[in-house]
Parts: sequence; C-alpha cells; structure tokens
Amino acid sequence: MINMPETPSTIEHDIAELEKQLDAKKAALESQKSEKEMLHDVIGEKIQEHLPAGRQVFSTLPDQPPTPITTEPPSYLSQELKDKIQEFVQIVFNKSLDEGIKEASKSGNIAVIDAFHDILVDELYDQLIEKRKLQKVE
Repeated sequence: MINMPETPSTIEHDIAELEKQLDAKKAALESQKSEKEMLHDVIGEKIQEHLPAGRQVFSTLPDQPPTPITTEPPSYLSQELKDKIQEFVQIVFNKSLDEGIKEASKSGNIAVIDAFHDILVDELYDQLIEKRKLQKVE
C-alpha cells in the first residue's frame, strides 16, 4: 500500500487564500473598514466572479453605508431556501469556496446568493477568529 502525502484540506487552503486577500484589502483601505466588512467585500468579489456578465448582486459604491451583516437568512426566504443556503455553505466547508459559490450562483436567485454571502462571511469570520488570524472586535 502506497502512503499518499497528506494534503491540507481544501477549506484550509481557501482560508489561507482569503487571509492573503484580506491582508491586501486591509493595506489598501488603511483600516477604514472593519476586518469583517473587508472579508464581506472579498467574498462578495469572489461571488461576483461566478455570476453572469452584467449581473451584480452587491453594491460597491463607496458612498453607501455597508449592508448590515447578519447570521440568518432574511425572514422572507422560505425554509426550503434557507435549507438550500445551508447546503451551499456546507459545500464550501466540505469541498471548496469556489464550489460553494458556483452552486449558489447556479440558483439564479439574487436573494439566496446575497443571504449565502452574509452567512458564509459570518462562518468564515468565526473560523478566522477561532484560528486567531483575526481578533474579534466587540
């Protein structure tokens, strides 16, 4: 039996990539935003890459206040859609960030994609806090 070298999990690789992008964004913004808001932007940019051309989910206009980041999908989403969002989040943690984003984008439902974005940011932010890559701001 051949022992294959152990490879880091895909989510660990994705988190490392997000850390690099977050560091670059922090340097560019010079602390104008919280780390969670910057993570929200980085994930939003990744989601935007997977949407059809001309389709935009998130406003990136600098003069608008940031969208509040919540841990729950909007109440107007049905339980079925909430379950679907959770499936997309699980794909991210079981496979990769890109796979989860691709699946969410295939839904074509902007509200679902936006709710997925917010929940994913919260869960990734919590992981970064847990790994002591970020400090929680009270």
